[in-house]
Amino acid sequence: MGNSLPYGLTCEKVIGILNRFADTRDGDVAKFQHPFADVYAKKLYTGPTAVLSIEAQLRKLETLDDIREHLDSNEELQRLIGLDSIHYSSLHRKFESLPTEWLQHLALKILGAVDRYYRTHTPSTKVGPLHVVDSTQISLPKRTEDWAYCSKDLNGIKVHMRYVVLGPDVSYPDRFVMSTAAVSDQEGAVELVRDKDATYVLDRGYINYAMYHDWDTNGQKFVCRIKANSKTTILEEFAMPEGTNVTRDARVQLQYGKTNTFELRLVEYKDDQGRVYRVVTNRWDLEATEIADIYKQRWAIELFFKWMKQHLKVVRLYNYNPTAVWNQILLAMIAYGLLELVRIELGTKVRLSRILRLLKSHWFNGWDKFLAALYRKPTRTSRGRVRKRKRGRPRKHPKKLKAVKTIIR
Repeated sequence: MGNSLPYGLTCEKVIGILNRFADTRDGDVAKFQHPFADVYAKKLYTGPTAVLSIEAQLRKLETLDDIREHLDSNEELQRLIGLDSIHYSSLHRKFESLPTEWLQHLALKILGAVDRYYRTHTPSTKVGPLHVVDSTQISLPKRTEDWAYCSKDLNGIKVHMRYVVLGPDVSYPDRFVMSTAAVSDQEGAVELVRDKDATYVLDRGYINYAMYHDWDTNGQKFVCRIKANSKTTILEEFAMPEGTNVTRDARVQLQYGKTNTFELRLVEYKDDQGRVYRVVTNRWDLEATEIADIYKQRWAIELFFKWMKQHLKVVRLYNYNPTAVWNQILLAMIAYGLLELVRIELGTKVRLSRILRLLKSHWFNGWDKFLAALYRKPTRTSRGRVRKRKRGRPRKHPKKLKAVKTIIR
């Protein structure tokens, strides 16, 4: 068990990690005044707002009024940010004037530190690093249709993300792009597919043969899923490994436009439920089963999107002004990065959800109490009572139910 952080309040330790990346003059982001965004601010500056917002992300405070009441009732927080009270309307307006570029730089800097650590401390494999690219959509209310309109049924934004998978237990986002929901996944991928040392993994939302050809020509490795009716011309069939779920391994020709053709490798396989997957790749150096395993890693980004929406404040936002929306997504990514850095500082493999839950409970307690809770050993040694399965044949027909009449007087 590692512990490179000295004792003190838990919130101060987390904000101390944030201070390393914030590029403020005195090294204290809680007192930071931005030279442009805070010119006309009277007391609610960029730094205190960022700290309040990151804490609200980690503690999942539902409304701006919750943030205000939390500040009013907590002297430790007032001391930390040098602010004793604030009206929720001031917070609402400040989200619109926070410097988006500063928050974006801070978020990418923190994610970059997470990336450097894991790449340095994770053994390399034959497959190499995987970069899964996908997007998640966040719906917005009807009043945002002037800037976030996508269709008559949808106003929203997208977070296009590059998610690094280095092994079964090491995965994290290292870059992201925000857009309105009308921007296609392919447009969002332009900024994310850059690194030639990694293999990119993409689903059917990114089918574009011209883009695949450009990547192949430029030496960019990829594994991309195509549709069942996507046209390919079989040039050569390869022997398939026995006893696996791979059903085809072939060299194929793909065409885009009227005359442009190029060759890739096609691997088809079935999952445990019998569903057929077709992926094309320019990784000729791997076994067909390894190609199938690469695409299966795409599920990691779906789990992260689910985690982000469940544990951070990105579904119901505080302010639906466009700048405020982008700023809240950036603050959520900063909060996530700080959780990863806390886990790295402690040298633990405890799940992020557990670290987050304990941070909520011990935010204004001593760091030693947080550590004691984090490393507390379970007191129960058994699984408790395990219900036994009923014997007999499984039910062949659905159980018939009868209407139940109950009156409570």
